[in-house]
Amino acid sequence: MTIGQQSDEALVRLVLDGEREVFSVLVDRYKRGISSFISSSVRGSSDVADLSQETFLRAYAHLGTFNPSLGKFSTWLYHIARNVVRTYLAKSLRRPPTQDLGEDRSLENALPDRSSEADPEGGVLREEAERELRFAMAELPERTRNVLALRYFNNMEYQSIASTMGLSLGNVKTLIHRGKIALAQKMRDREARAAADAAPHTARRPHALLVL
Repeated sequence: MTIGQQSDEALVRLVLDGEREVFSVLVDRYKRGISSFISSSVRGSSDVADLSQETFLRAYAHLGTFNPSLGKFSTWLYHIARNVVRTYLAKSLRRPPTQDLGEDRSLENALPDRSSEADPEGGVLREEAERELRFAMAELPERTRNVLALRYFNNMEYQSIASTMGLSLGNVKTLIHRGKIALAQKMRDREARAAADAAPHTARRPHALLVL
């Protein structure tokens, strides 16, 4: 069995036994998921990169505190990422602006299609839709936002989300259901505001003249 095929727990033991370079395998295994998780709360790509790096630095520094009998390594790592984001948001005292999607676009089909059949022009539109979706998600309550991010950006199964977040399966299903409803409402509200802002002011002038 190669290093890359070993379990998270086995890799952790190797790092703690002195094979520090093995930690890079864990970083490669989780860097995309951690980045996606953080980007559901933080807007700037440079901030996301910095916070992802900080997450892994904290994990490495405190690796000796990981106890596999209390849960999976992924649960422990995402808990660190969640605390890193909380600290960042508390210090920055800012929230990303809300940019919502239209009511006819569900959470699933708003995400980018990374398949080989996806056309380039469509890919640009899908990437923009994903950015807008992340901005909208950032306005949701933290626990709801995190559960949705794990489901739709990290493609986790419900049971894995429950384990990672320390929630019951029923709670996860409820949070996802309510979160999608709340997000859809934000999308509708934003589209209505955008339509109102786009209407030319001159369109109201003939009506005003008639009233006079």
